[in-house]
This record gives sequence, C-alpha cells and structure tokens, in this order.
Amino acid sequence: MNNINFVELAQLISSLAMVVSVIYLAKQISEEKIAKKMEFGFNLTDRLYQRYFQSTQNENFTKFLSQDWSKENFDDHEYWRMMLWYNTCLVDLFDCYDQWESGVIQKHHLDMRMRTMASAFLKTRIGLNCWNFWKQSRNQNFIDWFELEVFGGKPDDDNYDVNITNVFR
Repeated sequence: MNNINFVELAQLISSLAMVVSVIYLAKQISEEKIAKKMEFGFNLTDRLYQRYFQSTQNENFTKFLSQDWSKENFDDHEYWRMMLWYNTCLVDLFDCYDQWESGVIQKHHLDMRMRTMASAFLKTRIGLNCWNFWKQSRNQNFIDWFELEVFGGKPDDDNYDVNITNVFR
C-alpha cells in the first residue's frame, strides 16, 4: 500500500468516525432531553404531593381546607389564608402550563392541577378575586383556556375591585 492510498484510507476512516460521533452525540442529547423532562415532571409531581402530604399532617390547616369557602363569615386572617392558598395553586399551575406549552412536561401534570382548580374552589368570591388579580400577568391565550376550563367561559365579575390592596373580598 503506497502513501497516497494510506492517506485516503485514513481520511475515510476519520470521516466515518466523525459521522458515528455525531450520531452518537445526537442520541445522547436526545436521551438527556428525555431524562430532563422526566426529572422535571417528577419534581412537579413531588412538589404537589409534598404539599398534599404536609397539609394532611397539619390538622388545623386540613380543617380550614374542609370548610365551605363560599360562606362570607371568615375572619380577616382566614381570608388572607385562603388568598395565599389560591395564589400557591395558581402559581403552580402557571409554572406547569408554561412548561407543558414549551414541551418540557406531559399534559397529565397540568391536568392534575386543573382538576383541583375546576373543582369549584376558584368559583368563590375570593377565588375569583385572586384569579382576576393574577390573570393580569398572563397572556390572552392562557386566560381564555383557563376561564373556559374553570368557569366554562368568562366569569361574571361585577363586584371585583382592582384597587383592593388588603384582603381580597
């Protein structure tokens, strides 16, 4: 084998090795993307389950959650507590929706949260006030989707005051 053939063979082998390396790298990137999606989904689920578990361990909070929030006979600190719970649920939902929309998580993570949101607890006066406050930070596509899922369309909203800075009631 002369030097020219040897050089050409070496270039061919190098080219094949480069193609194999690129294919291997693409496969590794794809697997890493899948692993990251799974990890993110696991963390979202774990966050939700930890919140539920901690709630079950707090008898006072569990009693509070089991009350009928549509009644208007709560103390100011209880309204704040409701508002903070709603805010926690909404921010968690926003995070899930954004991640689902970008393809990072599967839809069931979003569906789990929407079942809770659509179970009527946001249909209380304070729930609607929290939604009206937070929806200012969302785009119209999200607002339309959310209101259709939770309220069946744009909710009636005659007594919401955007100037309330204390307790949303």
